[in-house]
Amino acid sequence: MKYQIAYESLRGARPSNQDRVAHAERNNAVLMVLADGLGGHRGGETAAELLTQTVVRAFRTVRQPVIQQPSAFLALSILQAHNAIYEYAKTAPELTPRTTCVLCLVQNGFAYWAHVGDSRLYHVRGGRLRVRTHDHTTTEALRQEGLLSDEEMRDHPQKSRLLKCVGGPSRPAISLGEETRLEYGDLLLLCSDGLWEALPPEQLLAFLQRPSVEEAVDDMLAAAEKKMGADSDNLSAVCLRWEEAATRAAPLQGNRAGEVDSNELWEHGTRVTAAQKGRPPKAPAATAGKDIARDIRELE
Repeated sequence: MKYQIAYESLRGARPSNQDRVAHAERNNAVLMVLADGLGGHRGGETAAELLTQTVVRAFRTVRQPVIQQPSAFLALSILQAHNAIYEYAKTAPELTPRTTCVLCLVQNGFAYWAHVGDSRLYHVRGGRLRVRTHDHTTTEALRQEGLLSDEEMRDHPQKSRLLKCVGGPSRPAISLGEETRLEYGDLLLLCSDGLWEALPPEQLLAFLQRPSVEEAVDDMLAAAEKKMGADSDNLSAVCLRWEEAATRAAPLQGNRAGEVDSNELWEHGTRVTAAQKGRPPKAPAATAGKDIARDIRELE
């Protein structure tokens, strides 16, 4: 695979950095992970760290060269992280660790992504925004109803009110992106709300035209931090530029974008992967669901 990748995380004006970013590579795949620990909950930094470590570990322990169900792998990895955070919280009752996250897996020329909360993925092609994930927030719900613009979202008093996160008492519903065949020059940007709240899409697109993704990430984070000044949140980004022609390989999944019911995924394991956008899940396997690590291995 040919691509450029860069990532960075800044503390901004906050007393600590509760964001975490990572990437990992294996065979013909690369994984990008970004987690933003909730500052209003004690233990947000730990939640983000646990999520990042858990997802990367799951990716590195896949034994076969190709993950056959990439979207299900991402969803199950998030659930495994959710369980790790929830179990950790039981040992430290004074903490309420929570985090948002966005994950992206690029494998054999296709991209797959999943997210919970307001950490975002942008897919840019030919200098134009092709996809932006939908936040799990009150303001995003209002935007979807046509009651708020993107600019109004950034200044709304409820802009930080999350509807979903990882690590809470209930399993989060996980949004999955559509299986996407990458073309030469495509850009995938994962970022925390500290970045996208500071810079509107047109400014992000301008920075992404830099000669290298490292320069793009450095410059956009520096600009966001300078703009927000004493109000700057933690700022994080991971960016990949694809540098191969579009693959002729057939898609593995052919899935549409949608939302996974985490309770069904927990009960039925990998069999719930068809439950997106009105497609009913297959009957549950007799032993499915309780061992998420096993279910991840089954996706090979």
